[in-house]
Amino acid sequence: MGTVCGLSLEGSAVLGDKQERQLRSNNRIFNLQFEYAKNSIKTAKYNVFTFLPLNLFEQFQRIANAYFLFLLILQLIPQISSLSWFTTVVPLVLVLAVSAAKDAIDDFNRHKSDKQVNNRPVQVLLNGRLEAERWRNVEVGDIIRLENNDFVTADLLLLSSSEPHSLTYIETVELDGETNLKVKQALTVTAEMGQDLQRLSRFDAF
Repeated sequence: MGTVCGLSLEGSAVLGDKQERQLRSNNRIFNLQFEYAKNSIKTAKYNVFTFLPLNLFEQFQRIANAYFLFLLILQLIPQISSLSWFTTVVPLVLVLAVSAAKDAIDDFNRHKSDKQVNNRPVQVLLNGRLEAERWRNVEVGDIIRLENNDFVTADLLLLSSSEPHSLTYIETVELDGETNLKVKQALTVTAEMGQDLQRLSRFDAF
């Protein structure tokens, strides 16, 4: 595959009781008024401030941890228990600490993965010329140029391709695990624009 041009469709807008998607190509000002979802990917669960309370809340959803917490509260009342609270708090804290450390490492790796995906470079057609951007900054309606083996982290509508018959071949292994290439073809009305930046920058679809 050589080069392809696509129209970003990421995000949606809720208008009235129906969910619609309205956009204009090459018109960020028009598209921004609908407050579409941003193209930034976030799979991490915590941040520095929310990790401790959220993680403890999730851990005490487990019956075993809740049971030992309840047992610890009972042991703090001398009239009810003759055992020392120390015998329960040590194993409970140890289990919570190990689980929290594992969750922290997993979430740290998710933050790294999100940052890597969001900062992948992409060429966006702005003001009649291609400009280097990051995928996290792609907006709905942007026209994007992709080269061979580029990653795609947004919903795109294929406009044109440098391949014969305006075909392109995509791999969706990260979405569905399938390694076979899927064939996509641009519409005839947009395929005629080819890789002509002037024609693409004048493209005004609604």
